[in-house]
Amino acid sequence: MSSPKPKFSKKKRLVIFAVITMIGISYAYYNSQLNSGYHHTKAWDFDSYQNGTVPSGFAELSTDSKPSWIIKSDSSAISKPNVLEKIPTNDNTTDYHLQLIPDSPSIDTENVTMKFKIVSGETAKSAGMILRFIDQKHYFVLMADSAQNRLSLCKNTPDFLICNYDKSVTIAPGEWHTMEALISSQGIAAYLDGQLIIRANDHNYLSGADGMWTKKDTGAYFDDFKIEY
Repeated sequence: MSSPKPKFSKKKRLVIFAVITMIGISYAYYNSQLNSGYHHTKAWDFDSYQNGTVPSGFAELSTDSKPSWIIKSDSSAISKPNVLEKIPTNDNTTDYHLQLIPDSPSIDTENVTMKFKIVSGETAKSAGMILRFIDQKHYFVLMADSAQNRLSLCKNTPDFLICNYDKSVTIAPGEWHTMEALISSQGIAAYLDGQLIIRANDHNYLSGADGMWTKKDTGAYFDDFKIEY
């Protein structure tokens, strides 16, 4: 009686082993890229500005026609005494409000963190972090939606805001949260309150500036924006 033939030949087993090995190496390289050491840090805690003013250099980097990103003294500020407040506006010309960070490095590998609190909104309650900004039609946004309890990594294009990466997660309005993005040429890893939520292997818009973002009439506070690179 002949013995059964092996399910895979030796050659096929070697090919499968090679594929698994390459996947493991790629995954390890991806993680090493995202967690590589940084040599420079830029940070904004907004505490050196006067209450009710627009921070120096910020007005020129906002997409709103009227000043709506204002320094506010707030007892709940993570780093006291100030936060950067996004005041809701009745601007019907756009659904999205962008505030870029002055002198933000345009690079492909960085670690970006910020604190945010969504405080109001009738038509939307969404705040986020702008990543790899090239212009108003080309950038990523890591968006926290407290109305839908969802964290999304979205790509803005000339026609649409495309959210290919969505995860359900509790985002309580009126509470401070920490958002973090680890960015490298291999992709973007997104964290909320210290938990890894999204890992995206996306090679669009490989470098660009960073900033803050809100949707429609969302009112939000921002604090302790930091870029390590």
